Amino acid sequence: MSLSLRVFLCCTGFAWLALTGCSSTPTLPPLTGDLPLPQAVGMAADDAMRRMADGRGAARWWGRSTPVYVAPVLDALSRQQTVTTVRVRELVVAHLKTQHRGLTLVPFTSDAASLSDVRLDTTLTAVALPDGRRATDRLQLDLRLVSLLDGRTLARSVAMVADPGLDSTPVAFYRESPFTMGPPAPVETPAPLTERERTVPIARLDEAGLAYSAGRYDRALTLYRSAEALPGADAMQALVGSYLASVRSGREEESREAFARIVTLGLGTRTMGVKLLFAPGKTEYIEDAAISRPYPDWVREIARQAGQATSCLQVVGHSSRTGAQDYNLTLSAQRAAAVRDQLEAANPALARRVGTAGVGWSENLVGIGSDDLKDAVDRRVEFKVVDCR
Repeated sequence: MSLSLRVFLCCTGFAWLALTGCSSTPTLPPLTGDLPLPQAVGMAADDAMRRMADGRGAARWWGRSTPVYVAPVLDALSRQQTVTTVRVRELVVAHLKTQHRGLTLVPFTSDAASLSDVRLDTTLTAVALPDGRRATDRLQLDLRLVSLLDGRTLARSVAMVADPGLDSTPVAFYRESPFTMGPPAPVETPAPLTERERTVPIARLDEAGLAYSAGRYDRALTLYRSAEALPGADAMQALVGSYLASVRSGREEESREAFARIVTLGLGTRTMGVKLLFAPGKTEYIEDAAISRPYPDWVREIARQAGQATSCLQVVGHSSRTGAQDYNLTLSAQRAAAVRDQLEAANPALARRVGTAGVGWSENLVGIGSDDLKDAVDRRVEFKVVDCR
């Protein structure tokens, strides 16, 4: 099979995995034909490896065993790991092991960071449909090889996927997180971090997420806490992980403390997305107590901290992409108003300091309109810190 993939050089959002910049360079089109997922992964990986060898010299890369990190795969829009992103990572690893004997796949752990020269980053982006929704069976696979020695992109390749078996259900951490994971806030360090140093906390958080998904909550808690202390770590992801692992391991006091610190961080960055799920077409929370039981505690903590600030708060309601947009605009505004009322009831100091808005589905992060766990982040409520007028 010929390697007809062409390199795709534009920049995309990498969420917490946005480890390197990308210079402004001309773009080339991806492979035009849609491929099943395994075939697309294999062709993209082969093409990227060939381009790396062409760019750096075959003798350097193929004359010895090249150590490579395979980083977690992310959905580029929702910034989540899903069933499909996990599958893509597995396919990449299996393909490189069997088809590229000149590589050594280094375990993606913080302790092994010094052993690798190259990191392979991959993102997935669901294809936009004519009606504005996102496809559930078509996506763009974007693969990049990055040097840990100097942070440069060594090669990049993209393929278009068409596969009915794609599954955008988030993995446990993202499925259960009360917060949406936006791009990490900039972290000040005494000196600029090297690419290898920036990779260490990402690997530690990946280890923690795998432990959480496996039900090893004590281990996950230890890793999340240690990740928070690493230079350049995504503090929000580490704190959310500590909160979830504390809840799962029955540490109530520690979970409350972690949640309070998350709110402090979120308000400090002036935008905080919280997944408060409402019953379909209503302004009451979903009736599943396993999901909505902690909501009153969350709202009280947000109200407590927001009331201590001198700024004001804007509550923005979002909806998934089902039904008419006019209806969703109204419903999302009504839900925002309901949350405002709860905030003011929890802390009267917030009276007349909380505004509301509803944006319907205009800022969807998933956009498939499934109204289930797959697009839960689309039905979020955002708290934005604004100046009082």
